[in-house]
Amino acid sequence: MSTETDDHRWSGSRAAVSTVLEHPLLGLDRRRTALMVAYLLGLTAMFLASYIGMRITINDPLRSLLTVGLDTLSLLFIALVTATILVVPLWYAVWNGGPLLSFALPLAPVAVGDIMAGAYVLDLDVAVALTVGAIAAALALVSADVRRADSVRFWQAGIDEDQLLFVTAITIIAAVGVGRFVDTAPSYMLEWYASMGPVWFVTAAVVGSYWLRWARSAWRTRGDRPTGRL
Repeated sequence: MSTETDDHRWSGSRAAVSTVLEHPLLGLDRRRTALMVAYLLGLTAMFLASYIGMRITINDPLRSLLTVGLDTLSLLFIALVTATILVVPLWYAVWNGGPLLSFALPLAPVAVGDIMAGAYVLDLDVAVALTVGAIAAALALVSADVRRADSVRFWQAGIDEDQLLFVTAITIIAAVGVGRFVDTAPSYMLEWYASMGPVWFVTAAVVGSYWLRWARSAWRTRGDRPTGRL
């Protein structure tokens, strides 16, 4: 009886996880989504190992060996975090869509770092992550439509209004966050962030083009309705 109950619970848990992974906001292909989630979990585990290792007191005979290992792990982690913030979200958006996961990818390592530090600061890392997250979410919207249209002419696919509203909302939230950073950051940080500024033009162009298509479609639909006569 207990075995059957455990099997039933396990099957139910697997079904629930599978349902979550198949959500279009996370990705178009469940296996690709699962792979990216596993990557984030591995990155978090690596950060925890590096963080804990730097705070453990080590005896002299093992200190030099473990110090080299921890330094190597830290360098690898820094490289992976940099890629996760700047490159991986864009690649994932094109590869598997999923505006929510694409937006969350660059923010995940920044959030983990803030949690471990015990403080949240709207700094350059957060501003860059928000900027990349917004453009990645917009690209994920395009990627999904390319697959639905089975053509690079993504505008031939119908507009998914739910995803468009979601991408618009998180883009506005990201823009407000970056605006607060620009308003309060010192000048040297603004100089470092300046190269990310043009990315917002691309994000605005993509999201704006979708709303323009939606408005045209709504106008045509309204014009096609038969008008009653008195």
